[in-house]
Amino acid sequence: MKAGRCVLVLGSLLGVVACSSNLSPTPHALTATGSLERFAANAGPDAATFKEFGVPTSTAGPYKVVFGPNSAYWFTEFLANKVGQMTSTGKFTEYKVPTAQSGPDSITVGPDKNLWFGEGAGNKIARITTKGVITEFDIPTASSEPSVIRSGGGSVLWFTERQGNKIGEITTSGKFTEFKVPTASSQPSGLAIGPDAAIWFTENAGNKIGRMTTAGKFTEYNVPTASSVPGGICKGPDKNLWFTETAGNKIGRITTAGKITEFAVPTAGSEPSVIEPGTTEIWFSEYVSGKLAVLTTAGKITEYAIPGGASSGPVGVAPVNGGVWATQYKSDQIVHLTP
Repeated sequence: MKAGRCVLVLGSLLGVVACSSNLSPTPHALTATGSLERFAANAGPDAATFKEFGVPTSTAGPYKVVFGPNSAYWFTEFLANKVGQMTSTGKFTEYKVPTAQSGPDSITVGPDKNLWFGEGAGNKIARITTKGVITEFDIPTASSEPSVIRSGGGSVLWFTERQGNKIGEITTSGKFTEFKVPTASSQPSGLAIGPDAAIWFTENAGNKIGRMTTAGKFTEYNVPTASSVPGGICKGPDKNLWFTETAGNKIGRITTAGKITEFAVPTAGSEPSVIEPGTTEIWFSEYVSGKLAVLTTAGKITEYAIPGGASSGPVGVAPVNGGVWATQYKSDQIVHLTP
């Protein structure tokens, strides 16, 4: 899966953070290279309309996407080392990340109404305002490879350290606390705040789902399918946790009591990646098959083939108002699907 693989397989340490702020932001106010409304091959009740918007920077590698506090869509550009903003009509603005080749990955809305993102290669957590001002914070553990970041309660955000084998906490003022995962070399990747206010995460190499209290107490649960490579995880509308099994080609559901149920993805070898909740349903991307899929809380999966198919490489998803926005890593586009 090229450079994007890090999203899928891709005790506490209190650190004194080194903070570096960027020079004046370098926004490039560029309109979309063109949008195209197309109909998927699906017929009948599973028909869907796709609108695709080309990211201005070529070979950008758009990765994760989130609906921002200013009603725009914010996304990371893994290969171009930028953070992008797009309006619903397709107007783009891009901001260069100060650290070169930082590998911007996950992005979320923070409790301070700014956007926060991880720099997998830069080993930093960064904040960007809706005006495009970026501030970076060095993670205490070297080469930790931050993977997924989520807003927590109060003024904190939580993130995984895939190579550091830790769960990290950062306050909006830049103070870090880190917690070591019990299973060695487990490669924690996806992360979600559960309905029980605990931090739930996936372990790529450990083949487990982990739970950690905000005080740092861990519980781990084995995924039934061997070598499933659990990836993304989210809190579902049913108050359970839902996760992708990248190699297992399944979607898993785990209750807060630790009971796991698995659901097979219809398309073989689809490589389910990022998973996020809608109002009553759950959406996920299929990187290899080039599809977006919606899942009911009862486990029924409906797939929609992106017009570009396997050459699109969908990764990040952001469900909004019954539809879903997604990044296309391979084709450098942002796509909107209306089922």
